[in-house]
Amino acid sequence: MSQEIERRTRGTLSQRSEPRSEPSWRTVAGTTVRLWLERHHVVNQRPAGPGRRLVVVLSALAAMALGAGITLAFTGTNQRASAGARPTDTAQSLTLLQQAAANRLAAAKWVATQVSTSEIVSCDLEMCGEVQDSGFPAGQLMVLAPTAPDPLGSEVVIATPAVQSQFGLRLATVYAPQVLASFGSGPEQVVVRYIAPDGAAAFNARLAMDRQDRISGGVQLLGNSHFHASAAARSELLAGIVDPRLLVTLAQLADEKPIKLVAFDDSSPGEGSAVPLRGAEIGPAGSTDLSAIVAFWAGQQGFKPAEEKLANVSGERVVAVSFDAPGPLDVPGL
Repeated sequence: MSQEIERRTRGTLSQRSEPRSEPSWRTVAGTTVRLWLERHHVVNQRPAGPGRRLVVVLSALAAMALGAGITLAFTGTNQRASAGARPTDTAQSLTLLQQAAANRLAAAKWVATQVSTSEIVSCDLEMCGEVQDSGFPAGQLMVLAPTAPDPLGSEVVIATPAVQSQFGLRLATVYAPQVLASFGSGPEQVVVRYIAPDGAAAFNARLAMDRQDRISGGVQLLGNSHFHASAAARSELLAGIVDPRLLVTLAQLADEKPIKLVAFDDSSPGEGSAVPLRGAEIGPAGSTDLSAIVAFWAGQQGFKPAEEKLANVSGERVVAVSFDAPGPLDVPGL
């Protein structure tokens, strides 16, 4: 089973690149225009004349400019309204604004540290700026203008209240059914969603099969005499909520030497068991030395974690590893 999971998920990982110290909005604009051209069938079609190419590019840039203008106008309206509001209304508005700002900042930092830099992330103008400032590559950001009919062209969308209002129920029921993480609650909540390439219906139809395969992988792992797990970790393996990349690499490690799985790490805030667990804390068992576990993870190629580090858990020295989001959610039969 682990070999089958490995075959189906190989090639889904990418090494996280170093954050850029000075993100460039010019790069963001270039990404947005390029994806806009691809979605409007301009790329890979018959060559267009100089005049047509200029009109198409200007149309794409105009869409971005309209988004920026509406955002600025909306901000200005809010500021003018706040200036004339009663003291109690102003205090309440400031509280809501502070909540919204905190949610956006938390989402931006999460995306910058957890989402694979090989993914295209779409967001509204303000949110893209914060993600960019948090260190996510500018070339992987796609600005969603208020006139955009959908978030297609990206793999992950950050659903701020503005984006949620723009696409309504279609965001979850048609384009992006999987919630990766959520920040805050109520009208100011920010949700990071995975966009299903074949649509929500096809994605939801195979969820049960995917989970059953993860359960089978967990059962086989628990049957390995070299593999020891805490009670909580055993329950999570049998529940089928562990990322298949972890199932494959843990099986490989246990085939080589005795190990102890101390705990799985939940790095998807606000979602509980809705998203497969992408992190784990592993310690030595029997005659295994901790350095051997460190060497195993350092030598990984096809299933290289985004992060591996030494940590202390309840006084025990372990190796903590984690994989990037969103993981191989778009591969059938995991």
